[in-house]
Amino acid sequence: MKLLPTLALVTALLLLGCYSTPTSVLGTDAPLITTSKNFTMKEGWQESFKLISGDSTDVHTVVASHILSNAATLRIDSKPVTLAIGSTHSVSLNGKTVFLTLESITDNYARFTISLTPQGGQPSQPGGVQLLQNGAACSNNSACLSNHCGNGYCCASGLCCISNSSCSVGECNMTTYSCFTRTALSNGVPCNSNADCQSNHCNNSYCCASGKCCLSNSNCASGETCNSSYSCIPTQPVYTALAAEQKANSTADGALMGRFSSIFETARQCSGGSSTYKQCVPLVSVREEKVSSSTFRVIYSYSFTGTGCCATTDVLVITTELTTNTATPQWIDTTITSSSADSMNSSLGSNCVAALPYIACKTS
Repeated sequence: MKLLPTLALVTALLLLGCYSTPTSVLGTDAPLITTSKNFTMKEGWQESFKLISGDSTDVHTVVASHILSNAATLRIDSKPVTLAIGSTHSVSLNGKTVFLTLESITDNYARFTISLTPQGGQPSQPGGVQLLQNGAACSNNSACLSNHCGNGYCCASGLCCISNSSCSVGECNMTTYSCFTRTALSNGVPCNSNADCQSNHCNNSYCCASGKCCLSNSNCASGETCNSSYSCIPTQPVYTALAAEQKANSTADGALMGRFSSIFETARQCSGGSSTYKQCVPLVSVREEKVSSSTFRVIYSYSFTGTGCCATTDVLVITTELTTNTATPQWIDTTITSSSADSMNSSLGSNCVAALPYIACKTS
């Protein structure tokens, strides 16, 4: 009978937005870990998994509590574990020891492994003592998770250190805790300080010539792009001819051309009107010419279907500058007005057959 109150509590938390539903509700579909399992989770996500403990199978939960760019805090059955990328911690769950290894963090997704033995097959020390992380003081290789104790400290390889004074040659890499000889890094290469880079500029953990450095767009803020020089720059908008035409049509002159286009269409549809006149009622066509990445010339032209009608005429050119959202009109061959549109529209409404010859380019 304890299941009903538990389900009621979960339902209430879901309604309040305070609980992230686990992939395996109550662990019914949770995977059984016999060797290891990879997880990829965002902050706030929760997963379930099973472990065999003696003669029983227990269900456990893992929650991604907090994810940074280079570390993550996970909660295993409410036990918090903070991991740096590449580090491993052991956790005891009902007498069963599991090992958590943070593999990577990409776009706020933490990828980690839960295994029954440390990654790489390194056993824990006798008595279940946790293996030491890189940078920790050690006396032998077996004390280190990396299985390498050098110069009195744990690290992956070589001469280990915790400061520059620990290195007889070179400097101490405070990320790997290994001594190294500094060489100038190219743009786009991860760095710790300006002195690491050929450009003498280290920013956002990468080398670049100036500004905010990056390796890909994911290292830049919203509205920024990582360019070929590994610097974040404002994203260049993409301007289109369609946007230019829409801007031109929204102006008073563009709207007037649109109105004349509608009047001409009405004249061509005049019931009982002469077909000779109808074919010489102009069509208003619109085309765009690209001047630059953001500047377009929108051209409104008269054209005709009849071979004996007036030649095609460019009537109006509206130059649009989309970066400033401005439009500049220029009447080329003639100027049409709202009053002439009113007269045409009124004439068509009262007697389209009589008005048609005066609207057509050819009147005989």
